[in-house]
Amino acid sequence: MDCIQAELAMMEHMEKTIQPVRARDLAQHVLVCETCREYYVGFDMAFDVLSDPKLSEAPANFTHNIMTHVRKLPAHTPPEPSASTAMRVMWGLGAIFLGVALLFAFNPEWWQAVTASSAVYDSILAAMGTARLFVTDTLERLMSANQAAGGFAGISVVNVALVFVLVVGVLLFVLQRAEKSYKA
Repeated sequence: MDCIQAELAMMEHMEKTIQPVRARDLAQHVLVCETCREYYVGFDMAFDVLSDPKLSEAPANFTHNIMTHVRKLPAHTPPEPSASTAMRVMWGLGAIFLGVALLFAFNPEWWQAVTASSAVYDSILAAMGTARLFVTDTLERLMSANQAAGGFAGISVVNVALVFVLVVGVLLFVLQRAEKSYKA
């Protein structure tokens, strides 16, 4: 028996599913292999601890005590959105749109399958409209915050412009592909 077989046999032994011949081979291997012997002793001790019924029972009133503690905690208030968070969201949206556009550009049959139904096509257009509104609203709020702060409060105009160009470009590309496949 080698060390890998011994390790599997140890698990069978701990689960009390080992065959007598295999148990004998395991015992012989553990006598001559120090590494497996140490592993067996550690595994046996861990199994004994974990099989102790006292450890598997929750203390009295466990749930009540935890919930009492949770109720005393202050309510979570989400942080105010920052310019960097908004930029991450916009870059993420741009990346998603770009990925979807590339997926459809390199797999035109997928685009045809997706837009075969007018309900699916209308849903895609509605989703793109919602994303466009989100992006334009976010850009307006960021620019307003910049003006109110008297400068560029951590917002790079280059980032805003790149995200805007990326999202608009992807939207135009997807709309163009949608028109072509919808007319076909």
